[in-house]
Amino acid sequence: MTHFLFISVIVLIVAVAFLFLMNLALARELGRIQVRLGPLGARMMDSGPKVAEVGPSFDGLSDHLGRTVSIGGHRERPQLLMFTGPKCSTCKSLLPGIKALAKAERRHLDVVMVSDGTPEEHEAFLAGADIRDELAYVDARDVGIAYQVGTTPYGVVLDAHGRIRGKGLCNQLAHVESLLNALDTGNPSLQHLHEQSQTRASDELAAR
Repeated sequence: MTHFLFISVIVLIVAVAFLFLMNLALARELGRIQVRLGPLGARMMDSGPKVAEVGPSFDGLSDHLGRTVSIGGHRERPQLLMFTGPKCSTCKSLLPGIKALAKAERRHLDVVMVSDGTPEEHEAFLAGADIRDELAYVDARDVGIAYQVGTTPYGVVLDAHGRIRGKGLCNQLAHVESLLNALDTGNPSLQHLHEQSQTRASDELAAR
């Protein structure tokens, strides 16, 4: 019996060691894939207004400081809409980066955080968020419905004429920055670039 238990323990140790080595190998391969892919942009969803369309506009909204806020339409500067929720943990982790971005770009970009929740939830969120005048925080469920935002954090960037130039799910600050790049490059997402390259390749094959 003792001999059997000893062999079982040895087999279990070998199996655990094998699984550990397999996990290390898998993590290494995932790291290599991530390096090859490079930083990915915001993942664009198919629902809601399309890129290059004029997005829904709203007037008379009130932010956390009591300022009147408008969304969309013709304006002096482009506008970044960050759809969030007071209980969204990823949104909270993005907040320091969003605030820093808003401060750095405030002469060239208006940042609006569009949230949905109860007054108590907003109050609790703002108590720990330390959001000042660098951006506007609005409770506007209707805006999320109009843009058909089904998950958060989600970003939409509008140009000065209210047209959507980029949008997508933003799980990290690099995704948000990829939306801002859409204003400069005219390419709303990496998905869009991939589709364009596939179209060009198909056209070249057809031309041959």
